[in-house]
Amino acid sequence: MNVYHGSYTIIEEIDLSKSIPNKDFGKGFYVTKFHQHAERLA
Repeated sequence: MNVYHGSYTIIEEIDLSKSIPNKDFGKGFYVTKFHQHAERLA
């Protein structure tokens, strides 16, 4: 399965210390299966 993350750089390794606590659904690394959705979030 391909998933996408709204970012302008390639993510080599997920670092949860860079996530923002208490935002959206809490601390985490969010992805979507929809490429256009990720582009809008980038």
